[in-house]
Amino acid sequence: MEYDTSDWSEASIRFQSQGKAPKRYGEGAFRFGAAMTLSVLLPRRGWELIKSTKNYAYLRPPEISRGNIYTLQAKVPTKEQALEIARQCYEKEESWMGQIGEWPAWYTHKRRRVMNELVPSEDRRNITEKFAYELPPESSLHIGEWGVWELRVVKSDGGFEVHESGEISRGEIPEIDDIQIIEGQELSYELTRYERSSQARQQCIEYHGVKCKVCDLNFEDLYGDIGRGFIHVHHIVPVSHQKGEYQIDPINDLVPVCPNCHSMIHRRDPPYRIEELRAILRNRF
Repeated sequence: MEYDTSDWSEASIRFQSQGKAPKRYGEGAFRFGAAMTLSVLLPRRGWELIKSTKNYAYLRPPEISRGNIYTLQAKVPTKEQALEIARQCYEKEESWMGQIGEWPAWYTHKRRRVMNELVPSEDRRNITEKFAYELPPESSLHIGEWGVWELRVVKSDGGFEVHESGEISRGEIPEIDDIQIIEGQELSYELTRYERSSQARQQCIEYHGVKCKVCDLNFEDLYGDIGRGFIHVHHIVPVSHQKGEYQIDPINDLVPVCPNCHSMIHRRDPPYRIEELRAILRNRF
């Protein structure tokens, strides 16, 4: 697929190494994620590509940066431009994989989404899948790669949603050496605190139980007595998105999740749906 990228704007994208490469790769080599992207873009910018695998790229930078944080200059689309590409793909009704500009890209048209329940064995060493329900088909466009920069445009039963990941600036990013890292400084600030109802939390747990609705973790099964009754309660619609006080339904508005899954749910705004995170977890298994 060919799309016009001439009006894309230059941007600075910050990324970080995941540690030193094994000693056999020599001094000054580092390991990076987003292997499909960085193994192509960085050698064009003076980096030495030592080896690329499915998950990692081992590269030697021209200069070692403090904190191993680097800046990549590249042309990227705005969210509006990516949205227009996604609309064109949706109209053509064809899935494809290729490249747009310097970035890897792929479009999936109306992918079927069958949701299965993860059922652990009694000793919790094995997990099997059981059909639960089916979601509306999903069409999605990806430009870039998670771990450096990515734009993802998704359409299911509603309109298009655009999500951008990565530390990107369409202006200038200060040089790493100019950044001062200070911890322990006392700060005064104002915040908005949203009250949660302890009674609603209790009613949610009484109805749903204390097992995580995403990964099925029960803390008492894992930790024994100290884990009994421990669980987070997630607001399906964040309290901060509500306008003022509102009446909550503890059964339908709240859901028990473990702290790990709760953190992953809020890795984007709007938060991931429970069904989405379960699908991600299922695909990992």
